[in-house]
Amino acid sequence: MQEYEQTIFISYAWGDEREKIVNQIDQALQKRGIKITRDKRDLGYKGSIKEFMERIGQGNCVIVVISDKYLRSENCMFELVEIAENKQFQDRIFPVILADANIYKAARQLEYIKYWEQQIQEIKDGIKGVDPTNLGGIYAKLNLYDHIRDKISDLIAILSEMNTLTPEMHQDSNFSTLYDAIVKRMQNTPEATADARPNEKPATKKERKTMDPITLAAAATALLAPFIKKAGEKALDKIAEQLPQAVGKVWSAIANKSSITEAASDLAKNPEDADNEVFFKKQLQKAFEKDQDFASQLADLIEEAKKDSAININGDGVVATNNSTAVGKISIGGNMNGNFVIGNNNKVNDN
Repeated sequence: MQEYEQTIFISYAWGDEREKIVNQIDQALQKRGIKITRDKRDLGYKGSIKEFMERIGQGNCVIVVISDKYLRSENCMFELVEIAENKQFQDRIFPVILADANIYKAARQLEYIKYWEQQIQEIKDGIKGVDPTNLGGIYAKLNLYDHIRDKISDLIAILSEMNTLTPEMHQDSNFSTLYDAIVKRMQNTPEATADARPNEKPATKKERKTMDPITLAAAATALLAPFIKKAGEKALDKIAEQLPQAVGKVWSAIANKSSITEAASDLAKNPEDADNEVFFKKQLQKAFEKDQDFASQLADLIEEAKKDSAININGDGVVATNNSTAVGKISIGGNMNGNFVIGNNNKVNDN
């Protein structure tokens, strides 16, 4: 059985009454022989918070203590979204809903959606006029907030429909119902693939071939954006016919992602607007963060493009000649419509 399947995690927002009930859960279950893995105790000095949250996202049993603060916390919501995206959400979570979590009335649910929309808008307002090359971390945060805003309504709906009992009912039974549910889940969990086939180690999320989403989005933008700008809006639907084969494969891989193709359409329509290219890259990054299989596929295709004689992608700096454009640290050479070459003129795209 995988290590994360043997671990009982607890996801909660720190402080006040929230901490009190988490301590009670922790003590009650540990006395019954269930070890709770908890950030304050188990993360360790200088441990990676993101990696710990991703472990929670993969956890087979996760106690989620839902409070108003939880639903407004980027770290807590990152964990909840990660759990949901690793499938079997309702089977793997064990919610305890605190009184201040307003999830049972539609009007109060809307407050959480509006909260995350406000956080998104504040970032968008703040980055206006700032050089986008200095905003990698800020764009990552913006993508996270976008993702939380997109998911929170569905997650709240699931939580509000579950019979989670009140905190007082859990306390009165010394959390015996919670304990029984976790034990049942652990007993019914199938053995992991590694146990069934000991000579074959299953691929995990961490073992897939991946590239940092920001770097990968920059590489894909560098590869595609000049062709998109050249094609223009009217020819965008036929762009695959005009691309070098390796670039065409990259385009085909994203062509069924509506958010990316819509951003590409905006870029083709107004190629001089630098914000359109930034937005295109942002949509790519968001897609890569959401779907690591897609990210791995694109990384493979970009690696393949490096071998294409029609394209020259260099990992070091940019050289300049031939009236072309170098984007970031990627230099691209190739032909489109007879005289379209990218890479080598000392003009560096701001993205």
